[in-house]
Amino acid sequence: MAEVPHLIGNRLALAGAIWYLLEIPILFPFVSATSPPVAKTSELVAYYSAQKTNLLIGAAGASIVLLGRIAFSAGARASLQRTAGVRALADLALGAMVLSVVFEVAMTALFAAAGRMAAGGGDPAGIVALHYAADTVGFAVFPAIAVAMVSTSLAQVLSGQFPRWLGWPGLVVGVFGIASSVFLSAMAQNVVGGSSPLGSWMLGFWIWMVATGVVLFRRTSGRHSSQPEFA
Repeated sequence: MAEVPHLIGNRLALAGAIWYLLEIPILFPFVSATSPPVAKTSELVAYYSAQKTNLLIGAAGASIVLLGRIAFSAGARASLQRTAGVRALADLALGAMVLSVVFEVAMTALFAAAGRMAAGGGDPAGIVALHYAADTVGFAVFPAIAVAMVSTSLAQVLSGQFPRWLGWPGLVVGVFGIASSVFLSAMAQNVVGGSSPLGSWMLGFWIWMVATGVVLFRRTSGRHSSQPEFA
């Protein structure tokens, strides 16, 4: 039986996870307001006009804190890349996570553009178009996150280097995230700003991400070098 390579961790994954979660206390207060339905165009324009500053702060902040997701995936990939059988999965996970961040930053930028346009007295039709564009881009964010989670979790399971309590639950939550994201997209319900319980898998993603970061941090070279392998 082939020997399982010793897991070499890093600090980047945990640092990225913590950096990304800063969006909860720092960004959510600025972007948590719910926009009126598109059918009420005058109310939608008034909403964007009033929220212009908050949306600009949200867009600027997103371009900074969301990089934490990429840093987390890069840290996970750095450890998984040492196991030949899961390198492709690690690469896929990083690529999907980068794509999710690009989509989310683009979404917040489009929302901010709608706010600027509304505050400047722009054409309501253009504001509605920007709203639709941002909302549509938002549909692509969560499937990409879920794919990154599934790829990383599957790599964790196949590598045999991570605890089973981490890889298998992550895989289940990620698969549910893909299925629920596809279903909500088909129903034209965006997880962003929505209240559907099908979006609750993101809580599992946050927990799994931090747990993965902690495991890798604890296996950093020079820390607990004599720890036994995970069961």
